[in-house]
Parts: sequence; structure tokens; C-alpha cells
Amino acid sequence: MQSVTPQNCHVQILTQDFLSVHWDRKSPLLLGYSGGPDSKALLYSLIECGVKPHIAHIDHGWREVSCIEAEQLRAEAEQLGCPFFSTRLEKKMGEDEARRARLAFFASIYSGCQALLLAHHADDLAETVLKRVLEGAHLAHLSGMQEVSQQFSMNIWRPLLKIKKSEILKYLQERELNPLIDSSNFDPTYLRSRMRMEIFPFLNERFGKQTTENLTLLSERAAELKKYLDKKVSEVKVQKGPWGTLVDLNGLERVEQRHLIQKIAAKESLILKRDHIDTLLSWVADRKKSKVFMLGSKKFLVDMGRICMISLPPKD
Repeated sequence: MQSVTPQNCHVQILTQDFLSVHWDRKSPLLLGYSGGPDSKALLYSLIECGVKPHIAHIDHGWREVSCIEAEQLRAEAEQLGCPFFSTRLEKKMGEDEARRARLAFFASIYSGCQALLLAHHADDLAETVLKRVLEGAHLAHLSGMQEVSQQFSMNIWRPLLKIKKSEILKYLQERELNPLIDSSNFDPTYLRSRMRMEIFPFLNERFGKQTTENLTLLSERAAELKKYLDKKVSEVKVQKGPWGTLVDLNGLERVEQRHLIQKIAAKESLILKRDHIDTLLSWVADRKKSKVFMLGSKKFLVDMGRICMISLPPKD
């Protein structure tokens, strides 16, 4: 990789430091690329580090010009000597559905790559954490995106997660790089847009200081808590059979019990609301006998600190 000169700004320094730790210098890297400010900064910082990533672009089809922009990005990739892959989503999707569709596309072209690189930054992380706080997420689930994670059997790297958007814009300005601007990013219909344009500016003004750093710190602390709880509950034996799942919560602290119940529910693709979990925990704490509640095709039986989650046969 190329050496960093004093003129290199934080984006390129951070990218090079990240690659020096994680990249094996042989395997291809796949970059999720929209052509917007964040992914453009990551692409060109990779190029400056001597890396020509495989570029993956998704046309969400939300805007009439998106097809034209996709061809512009293809031409840009060819000029840089980077392999280019693209797809168009044929229907308008909600945020969660679109995210899954993006990951599925990346996974379809991931074979042989060491990691998928995404250009999320500290402001994105702060938005995620604040959203989860206001939604009342469990403490261990307040953490947002991680620099290194796994999804869809892919290694996912976010080299820019520790820097602010302002650093990214500075990088682009210094190199006279012109990103594509997606007008939907300024549409107040979307929560993310309202957070960037209204909520965070309001909080920073009224609070008298930048909130991004504290929210990203909260994410780090929540990730530490989750790692600790994962380790604690990993020692608990969970019995599985054709009838369902049985776990003994006796001897665990309440926060550990809550975490384990949530992990079991997630593996079962089951959404347990807060009041569901609180009910179960209250029955466990009071050592109730043969208490039952139903949730869809699942029957929860609580007996003397043990929870049995029974899968019921489908109704005719």
C-alpha cells in the first residue's frame, strides 16, 4: 500500500490503518457504492491505498435519473480499472426490506472476496443509536453498526465508522471529487432525513455541544455490555427438541435472563414485545407454577424459573 503523506486527510489515514490490520493484501474487496459522498470518499481512499475494489451498485429505482447515474458509475469504475456489478430493484421497498435486498445482492457476488466494505460514518452511527434509545431498546441492543461484523455469511467492514461526515466532505473537497446527490436524502418523509436536517441540529443547538461523540461512545459501551452478556448466557444449557425449547433461568440475574430470552426469540425469528418479556421475567422471579401465554404458533410455559417455548402444530 502507498505511504501516507502529511497532506493526506483523516479519511485516507483511517482507511490505510484499517486495511493494514484487516486486509490480507491478496483477496479482492467488495465495495457497496452509491456514488454519494460517503461511498465516493471510501472508494478513492482505497484507490490511494493501492486497492482496486470490486464495485457493487444498487439502483433503487426511486428517481427517474437513477438509470443514468448507474451508467455513469459503471463508466467511472471502468476508468479506475475496477470490476463493476449492478442491479435494479424493481419495486419500491421499505427501509428494512431494501436493506435486506441490498445485502442479498452483495452476497450474490461476494464469492472469493475477503470482505464487503460499506461507507457508514460516525454520524450514521449516532443516528442509529438515538433511534434505538427513543424506541426503548434493551441496553445491550443500543449499539449500532460495528467496524467489523458478519451478515449473510459475509465479513462486513466499515473503515470510516469513527469519523464524522464533515471529514468526508473535506476529503472530497480537497480532491475535487464530485459525488452524486440523492434528493431523497433531503426528503422529510424519511426518518433519517429528519434526524439529519432537524433533530440533530436542534439537539446540538439546545444542548450546547455536539451529541455525536457521546452517542457513538454509548454504542461502544452497549457493545461491551452485549459481549459480556453473550459470554454469560453462553454457559446456560438450552435444550431443543421437536416439541420446542426449554431453558432454566434459575441462578441468572434479571438482566441476564432478559438477554437470554431475547437471543432465543431471535433464533426462532420471533418478535417478543417488552411487555411479553417483562411478564415472563415476573413469573420467573415469583417462581410461578404452570403459567402460560400464547404468541402466534408458540406457547410459553413458565414453571419454577424454567421457560418452555412449545411449537404448536398449524391449524387446519
